[in-house]
Amino acid sequence: MRKIVIAFLVALFALCSYEAYAWGGWAHKLITYTAENHLDSDVKAKIEKYLGSSMVDHCTWMDKIRKPVRNKKHPEHEYHMPWAHTLGWHMIVANKDLELSDERGHKKEGDLFPNLKICIENLKNHRNLTDSAVVVNLKCVIHMMEDMHCPCHIYYTEFPDCFRKPGEKYRWDCFAVKYEGVRKTYHGIWDGLSILELYPEYNKDYDKFRAKLDNLSPKKQAKICEGTVDDWALETIKDCRVIYDWAKPGDELNRDFLLKHRKATLRQFHRASYRLAHVLNETMK
Repeated sequence: MRKIVIAFLVALFALCSYEAYAWGGWAHKLITYTAENHLDSDVKAKIEKYLGSSMVDHCTWMDKIRKPVRNKKHPEHEYHMPWAHTLGWHMIVANKDLELSDERGHKKEGDLFPNLKICIENLKNHRNLTDSAVVVNLKCVIHMMEDMHCPCHIYYTEFPDCFRKPGEKYRWDCFAVKYEGVRKTYHGIWDGLSILELYPEYNKDYDKFRAKLDNLSPKKQAKICEGTVDDWALETIKDCRVIYDWAKPGDELNRDFLLKHRKATLRQFHRASYRLAHVLNETMK
């Protein structure tokens, strides 16, 4: 099975590059930039050797593998994920008891969690893989570790109408709200916007954001990294469920909403950043 997955990932790597993002492309890069600053020096050098540059340059690769489809009514959504049913990467599926679920919330799509674990196991064996296989697994782990901590990347089966409806290939999040008068999905609110709106004056400056947000003590960072990937997934499922009590479809939201719930944003940012660094330090040493 591992060889099949590796071969499939390598094939994907050679295919295509269409842009669209989860966590927000900018937010993915900020989290990766922060994590990179917590890598052991030898691990950082090894990863850069495999990737050819900073891993920040590669953290949105999984969002770029999209096969465009025509959609005259919604041209902004002219993409779909033809391989998601084979390697679901963007959502963790949780049942009504807030447990990891084997039930595929998206009928034809997969589940991020088991595929993330496969890729992590592959990296533990990276010395026995081809360079191209290591590259693809690195890109997948970087991206999926971050998506696992995004508040809107949990598919709660109790809220089927909040996500992609059967037959909707161009959008999987159907929880529509208005933000500052502009129609957006609730998913879009919790992606990069939730971080960016904390300090809009920083204008997406990675250094300024990291200097402001990457502020936990080594002891707190170590505490965050305790446990396993399974523990982290369950923690995210339980802690992020509350965001669906904070708003409902059609609500008018603004920056005050994100400032009020900034603790949730910062909590998930810190978890994603430090745990990504921890996993890479452990697997790529």
